[in-house]
Amino acid sequence: MKTHLFKPFRSRQAFTLIELIVVLTILVGLAGVLVPAVTNMVTRTNRSTSAVNISEIAGAVQRFEAIYMEYPDNLDSLVTNPVLGTGLNTLYPSLGSLLETVTLDADTLTALNNAGISSVGVHAVNDTTFDAPTAFTLLNSSIISGPTAAHQVTLGLETTGSAGKYIVLGIGARSELNGTVMVDAPVHFPRDAASNPEAVYSRFFAIFQITDGTDALTRAKFVGVIAPDGSGMSTQLDGYYTSTAND
Repeated sequence: MKTHLFKPFRSRQAFTLIELIVVLTILVGLAGVLVPAVTNMVTRTNRSTSAVNISEIAGAVQRFEAIYMEYPDNLDSLVTNPVLGTGLNTLYPSLGSLLETVTLDADTLTALNNAGISSVGVHAVNDTTFDAPTAFTLLNSSIISGPTAAHQVTLGLETTGSAGKYIVLGIGARSELNGTVMVDAPVHFPRDAASNPEAVYSRFFAIFQITDGTDALTRAKFVGVIAPDGSGMSTQLDGYYTSTAND
């Protein structure tokens, strides 16, 4: 009779040093492939959604005018004090150098009123995207924001007599667009943590022309929409195709 000895199984307790090095090398290689791909995906999403929102808001403003024969009222001012012209401190950092103050006079106020714009929403200091503004009736001498002459060129706007020619207003939660030709005002898709809508004002902006470069228009004219960082449609599309080419 043969006796078979039982050999106890010795469980493996850990990876060897060689195996750990191999695993880490594989993970580093995967990270090198995935991290740029994820970064490009976020960039593409940011650019594509911005382009879509710019197009949809511009169409909504035009539809509103066609239906009501005026532009939507109760857009957001980008200043916290219409008397002093203090800028909202939670705008995108890149926007600061692209805006200047515009002081309304009797004629430019009339141009806005004739176009249906008589009231704006004024945010408090530190307000961000979802904070409710306070209604403010525009007055002769009210201060609002407009694009600088250099930024007018970047956006492709007509720049003859550029100072005070255009104004910029946010498409916020109080806008008359909401519930009429749009369900709700869109929010900019964040590119990174710094552009989180809870940290910065992330609404899109409508640009209106109020003078011809010399004299006030009889009626203000809608000329376009830009993203919260101040960029227009062409910049969004260029950024999208550049990120796609980098894949």
